[in-house]
Formats: sequence, C-alpha cells, structure tokens
Amino acid sequence: MRKQQVTAAASVLSVIVWPTAGCAPPRAGDKAAEQAPATKPRRVASLSIGTDEILCALVEPERIVALSKHAPDPEASYVAALAKLIGVFVDREPERIVALRADLALLARYTKAELRQAVEQTETPTLVVEDFRSLSDIENNIRRIGRAVGEAERAEAVIADMRAKLAQARAALRSDRAGWRALYVMPPLVVAGKETIADVKLTAAGLRNAAAEAGLTGNVTLSAEALLKLDPDVIFVATGFASDAGFRERLLSDPQLAALSAARRRRILALPSRSLRTVSHHAADAALEIAQAVNALP
Repeated sequence: MRKQQVTAAASVLSVIVWPTAGCAPPRAGDKAAEQAPATKPRRVASLSIGTDEILCALVEPERIVALSKHAPDPEASYVAALAKLIGVFVDREPERIVALRADLALLARYTKAELRQAVEQTETPTLVVEDFRSLSDIENNIRRIGRAVGEAERAEAVIADMRAKLAQARAALRSDRAGWRALYVMPPLVVAGKETIADVKLTAAGLRNAAAEAGLTGNVTLSAEALLKLDPDVIFVATGFASDAGFRERLLSDPQLAALSAARRRRILALPSRSLRTVSHHAADAALEIAQAVNALP
C-alpha cells in the first residue's frame, strides 16, 4: 500500500512542475508541458503578454484569475477588451499572487526576474515558455499551454486559424509592393534579423527583411552608418510603450538618417506595439496589419 501511495504521488508531480526557491523555472520540455493534467486547472494566472493572448484563446474567462499588467492596454495587447472584463492584473507582488490561489501560473522567458522569483516564493505550479524565434516556436507554445490547461483540441484549432490567417496575409499585399525590403527598428537603433518573430511577420506579409538578408541574426544594435547601408524601402516602428514615444519623429528628423529611402519617401510606419511585438498566434493578425499598412502608402 505504501508503495502504491508513493507511485501515485510521483504521478501527480509529473503533471505540474513545482518551483523550488532559488531554482530557475522549468525550461521547454518539462513534464508539466508534455502531459495533460488529471483535472483541468480552474484558476490560471498569466504573467506575460504572450501567454495572456494564448490563454485567452484557450479557456473561458472564468478560469482566468489574473493577467499581466499590460494585458488591458490595446496598444500592447490583442486581448485588451477581454482583459478589462477579467480586471485583475499582476506585476511582481508576491502577496497578490498568493491571494489569487492559482493552480497554474504561465510565464515567459522574458518575464522580469523579480516576478518569476515572486511566483517561485508562492510555490504556485508554473509553466514557462522559452522560445519565440519562429512559427514552430509559437505553435509549440500554444500546444504546451493547451496541454497544461487541459485544452489540447482548442490549441490545435487556434493553430489552424493562425495558419489560415497567414495565408490571407500573404495574399493581401499589393503586387507592386511584393518583395519590398523592410526593417523593424527599435530604440535606439536596434533591428530584428533572422530568428525573430518580427522576421516571421515581415516575410509572412510578403516583404523581405533587409536585416535578415544582410546576415543579421536576432535583435542587433546598428550604427547610423550601418542602417544607411541597409537602406530599406520601408521601416516599421512600434508605439505604445514609454521607450517608443517619439521614436518615429526622431528617425525622420535625424539629419544623418535623412538619406534613407524610407525617410525621404515618408515610409516610416508606426504600428501598435502589439502588432510588432506579439509572440502569440496573433502574429498572423500582425502580418495582415503590416501588409495593409504598406498597401496604404502612396
């Protein structure tokens, strides 16, 4: 009998990984992500925008006890309207996380260290999504979260819908703009190259990522001279976060960057940060928004 009890306990622990103080959160491939829970978690908290957006597509609002602090901001989040109905947002307060009585917390690799530590201190079961460099990563994250919340079938439906929207985005770009060289530029002068979700969105919209074609991988800080050498047809910048404020205007007024084709032709396009930074299935919506923004240029 004692042996059976130990075996049963081990089975439960294999479903959800329980963080231990001082240890890093589980990485991709942990058992919490690979096995469906014995019962669906009824009180799920999400503490990053990416997991907010995925969770809201997979479960009913009454199963969500909290979202990240940026969830209700329509500039930053694709689920702002639903987030406002849920109405509970957590930053890094351990006492608030304890009060949620969550039976699962979703975090991302980019979640602030203080918040991850706060969750660890509460001993709330966690799932951490780690990779955001490709469509395969997005699909894997959706499936992992889907399994963890007991909604594997819904996860597959979300993925299918994303693929269909990506096909629409590819068909949406005007033929005379197909293949334009584009860049996503972040302050101070950071560009998104290969192995970034921004690259996925630009190419899904029918554009060419000038940074990727130049051999740049990941997010890379450039000098003004290097940006001038890339000289894309169109530049995208984000709006919504404090660091984004006035960035488009700074690019347009910079005398050193005045020689850029995109600056001369007023092709520096500002889109909500949710479009350029989302790492969820809404990347497909973002690709369509990118194509439509380019189509609207004179």
